[in-house]
Amino acid sequence: MSYHPDDPEFDDANPDLVLFKLICPECGVANPDGSLNCLVCDKDLTQTVLFLEDDSFDLELTKDALIEYRKNFWGTERTGKILVYPLNEISNIEYGSPITRFKFDYKNERQVIPLRKENMEILKEILPQFIDPN
Repeated sequence: MSYHPDDPEFDDANPDLVLFKLICPECGVANPDGSLNCLVCDKDLTQTVLFLEDDSFDLELTKDALIEYRKNFWGTERTGKILVYPLNEISNIEYGSPITRFKFDYKNERQVIPLRKENMEILKEILPQFIDPN
């Protein structure tokens, strides 16, 4: 029987195998699960709660902030623009439907972030653990 790394039974079938599933938000390199720092850029990975790769940006959730790493028009490279939204300054959160848009107020301005459906579901599940959605 063969297993693929994305197969949920893969971890159980190969208990001694080290999986590189933890993506560094800073440089994009895969690190072993449970890593404290990135193998390449040495970013502290203990603060990253969630990292989502999307079409127009990458989104990192820490215990204190939502960090948006902007990408170029084609979504192939980061532009260098980074937006940091402290969680204690975010309010009026909405998860758009049927169009997948993550919306929130920050400094009296409405922010709208398009997300893939699967990323929207993950964010919708995890974010309320760190911020009051209202």
